[in-house]
Amino acid sequence: MPELPTERARRAAAGAAEAGGPLVLARAEGGARVVEQACPRARALGLRPGLSLAQARALVPGLTVASYEPHRDRVVLMHLARWAYRFSPAVEPVEPGTLLLDITGCQRLFGGEEALARQAVTGLARRGFQARGAVADTVGAAYALAVAGPAPLGVVPPGQASAWLAALPPAALRITPAVVEKLGAVGVRSIGDLLMLPWSTLPARFGPELVRRLQQALGEVWEGVTACPPAEAPHARRSFESPLADYVAVVAVVEELLTEVLSPLRSRALAPRRIECVLYYERAASRLLAVGLARATHDDRHVAELLRQRLEQVDLSLGVVGVAIIARQVSRCPGQQGGLFEPPRTGEDGALGNLMDRLAARLGHEALVRPRLLDDHQPERAFRYTSVADAGCEPESNGDGLSAGALARRPARLLPRPVLTRAVVERPGGAPTLFVYRGREYRVVRAEGPERLETGWWRGPDIRRDYYRVVTDTGEQFWLFRVLDRRAGSGHSIGHWPVLPGLVSNGVDEPRWYVHGIFG
Repeated sequence: MPELPTERARRAAAGAAEAGGPLVLARAEGGARVVEQACPRARALGLRPGLSLAQARALVPGLTVASYEPHRDRVVLMHLARWAYRFSPAVEPVEPGTLLLDITGCQRLFGGEEALARQAVTGLARRGFQARGAVADTVGAAYALAVAGPAPLGVVPPGQASAWLAALPPAALRITPAVVEKLGAVGVRSIGDLLMLPWSTLPARFGPELVRRLQQALGEVWEGVTACPPAEAPHARRSFESPLADYVAVVAVVEELLTEVLSPLRSRALAPRRIECVLYYERAASRLLAVGLARATHDDRHVAELLRQRLEQVDLSLGVVGVAIIARQVSRCPGQQGGLFEPPRTGEDGALGNLMDRLAARLGHEALVRPRLLDDHQPERAFRYTSVADAGCEPESNGDGLSAGALARRPARLLPRPVLTRAVVERPGGAPTLFVYRGREYRVVRAEGPERLETGWWRGPDIRRDYYRVVTDTGEQFWLFRVLDRRAGSGHSIGHWPVLPGLVSNGVDEPRWYVHGIFG
């Protein structure tokens, strides 16, 4: 991620940085400030590291300046390393913006090495970080190709590292700038030129580091990935000398441990989404009690009440010899402003989340669901139901579902199954001018369409429909469609739904119209 420092700073900056304007990171040097990092647009305007800030502002008026904060870049890199554990159990973050992954044996889970690398690069881009990726037999070859390769994504076939490295500059081998300068002085412009030199003479002229990096890149010297262990989930634990069978005593211990776990999270503006309580027995297997929250909350009393409800359902007569509380999932949760003498009050969103949690605790998480939009233009497949404990109760944006234009064309109320209707059409292939819905005739004064919808054979029954949005003389708006496939009208289904008995056209080749939704 070559632009990680400036991209991280741009997310926290304002004004021109948000609009994509030139941005530099400055650090103090003596009594002045100098440019340490410059974004691509700033570099295109002639700004380079080492320039004084006064010179940079003179060259580019309106320049956005942020402080160079390597410690914040380090935190972001560690977060991205934990995110990358979905691709490999061995992830090593390398400052300032590199992730090394050992994907041996993992590529088959993602459809191959190139597919895995593409998913990783795309995932980083969605998080706001431009990334380049490469896959090779060795760490050195993959690093060199990712840094200086001709394409943003490259996959080196097995045993061909030297051929792919030949055209790259020597700096891609992770050698010091001083060694790069010495190589340039003798005319070495690429790794291929370097490989033509006798290796026995290289240590005396350029130091032993150059030969070691060459051997690592070519696989002659082994270099592995030093896995960074994932962050341990916040937890607290108590053990007892004698078993506890009293409900009140166990609840008191659970509440004490819960406070011990949640208090540090609050100071970091974090809150739990899933809390696990583990009860350990002397003569029985341990018991896991999990509480999933519809939204992250700082209300410790609410979480404690949910745990008390779960403990009421547990048989404590066996005697508990230990209790552990684990914050298995946490998320960002900004604090609320309270009064001088009053604690922060729970808002409407917080009250809704608490209600969802109490219902889920009594009915089960799978009994409480919410619809989630999917990017599918087939109406009956454009959503799915997800547990509130997994999806949360926050309003869902359109980013993961249909586009705003597609949503505007869809009705607010979609019928569970289309309703067959009798329709009058003045010209073949046109919109209906009159139709019947629930025993009432509606005259159409305006129609928009058709919007054609077709699906492939691999999705089950073939679907071919023409949708119209019609406005009736009463001001009501309906979503109607005409079945285009004769087999769908005269067979046993209309795509996703079976046709009810009595709705078959008896072999008559005529358009079949259905009401699928109502606007407003």
